[in-house]
Amino acid sequence: MWKVFSYLFHPVLMPTLGIAIVMACDPNIYLVLDVSQALIPISLVFLCTALLPIFVSWILFMLGMVTSVTKPTDNDRKQLIAFSALFFMLGYYLFHNIPSFGKSISYFMLGINIAMVITLITNLITKVSLHAVGIGGILGTAIGLIYYTRLQMFPLIGIAIAMVCLVGYGRYKLKAHTAFDIYIGNIIGITCQALVFFVGSR
Repeated sequence: MWKVFSYLFHPVLMPTLGIAIVMACDPNIYLVLDVSQALIPISLVFLCTALLPIFVSWILFMLGMVTSVTKPTDNDRKQLIAFSALFFMLGYYLFHNIPSFGKSISYFMLGINIAMVITLITNLITKVSLHAVGIGGILGTAIGLIYYTRLQMFPLIGIAIAMVCLVGYGRYKLKAHTAFDIYIGNIIGITCQALVFFVGSR
């Protein structure tokens, strides 16, 4: 069961889930774009934060630059995170200062990039849980959206907290990370995403 949670809430899928939540909760977006138009930014985020990183990871593995993608060593993790960060930056660039989308998508993508950089640096010291960073980012986004939109979205907060607990506990039960690495990942994800909305909305 815990492996299922790990796959369903894999780090590469969290930006796509997050952008869908942002677009569904920001009136400046869902009142302007129809469903077909909304699929464009969601698809672009999926391309930059999931498909391209997976493709490059496969290339690195085929070239022998990383030993494993499913069970990477510490050095493998550093390389995979670094290369993924480049595509995350591309995702932020695509949505930076697009008036028709408002600022929420730009804030979300900025938060992801900040979290990636901090994760890469922290990974030099300890094996931070990328699952925890990703799912923590969903909770941080939900918190930030409440401040940004001034709307009451407490059910979303409750669901996000439940997801954080389930994914974190699952990674711990699978012995993929220590509790410390999971907590650190949650802190990075929640803090980075919430702060960009708080600071940007002031």
